[in-house]
Amino acid sequence: MFLGKDRNLENISMAKSSRNIVVIFLVMAGLGLTLVTSLTQGAIPLSLAELQQALWHQGSSINQTIVWDLRLPRIVAALMVGSALGLSGALLQGMLRNGLADPFILGISAGAGLVAVAFFTLGLLQSWVPLAAWLGAIATTGLVYLLARSPSGLSVERLVLGGVAISALFGAVQSMLLLLSEDGRIQAALNWLIGSLNGRGWSELTIVGPYLAIALLLGCSLARVMNLLQLGDDLAVSLGVSLLRSRIMIGAIATLLAASAVSIAGLVGFVGLIVPHGARLVVGTDYRWILPLSVLGGAWFCC
Repeated sequence: MFLGKDRNLENISMAKSSRNIVVIFLVMAGLGLTLVTSLTQGAIPLSLAELQQALWHQGSSINQTIVWDLRLPRIVAALMVGSALGLSGALLQGMLRNGLADPFILGISAGAGLVAVAFFTLGLLQSWVPLAAWLGAIATTGLVYLLARSPSGLSVERLVLGGVAISALFGAVQSMLLLLSEDGRIQAALNWLIGSLNGRGWSELTIVGPYLAIALLLGCSLARVMNLLQLGDDLAVSLGVSLLRSRIMIGAIATLLAASAVSIAGLVGFVGLIVPHGARLVVGTDYRWILPLSVLGGAWFCC
C-alpha cells in the first residue's frame, strides 16, 4: 500500500515537472517573439530580412544604426532590468515570507533615489549618477541590516520596519532637495525617479552587466535554501540552515540585483512585486521553478 502511494506521489511530481518545463518553454518562446517584434517595429519598421542584415552589419547603414545603437541597447537593458527585479522580488518575498515584499522594501529605492536626486539638484557630475545610485542603494541596505540585528540574530520584523523607516526618512530628504532646487534640475531628477529605458546605451550596460549576471546565477542557486525557509525558522534550522547567513546572503544578492536595475533604468517599480506572484500561480510554491520563471517573466514584462 505504501509503495503504491509513493508511486502516485512520484507520478504527480513528474507530471508537475513536465508541466512546469512546458510553461518555461512557452515563456521563452513569448520572450523571443517579443524581442523580434521590438527590434523590427518602431518609427522606422524593419522587415525580418533587413533585421538579419543589420544584425550582421550588412545592408543599409541607417538600419544598422537603428538596430545596434538605438533598439538593441534598449532591449538588452529591458532584459537586464526585468530579470533582475523579478528575481530580486522572488528572493525577498521568500526570505521575508511576505507577499507584499518587493525589491525596494529594504530601502534600496530610497538610497538610490536620494543619491541620484542629490547629484541632479546640486549640479554634480550627472555621468556618475548610475554608479552613485548603485552604491547608495547598497549602502542603504547595509544600514537597514545593521538596524535589524538583534541578540538572537537577524530579525525579519526589524528588517522590514528598518527598511520602511529609512525609506520614509530618505523620501523626505528627496522632497526637500527637489523643493530647494532650480526648475531645470527638478525635471532631470524627476525623469530619473520615474524610471525609463529611453536613451540607454552600451556604456551603462557593460558597467553593470557582469555584476548582474553573477548575481542572477547566484540567486537562482538559492532555490533549496528558499524552499527550506518556507518551512519555518525552527524546522529550517533543524535541517541545517543557518538563518543569519542565509538571510544575509539572500538580502545581499537581492540588493545587488535591484541596485543594478536601478542604476540602469531609475526607480522602476511594480515588476518585482507582481512577477513572482505570477510565477507562483503558474508553477506552484517550489522555488526551483519560481526563481528561473521570475527571471524570464521579469525580462518579458519589461520588454
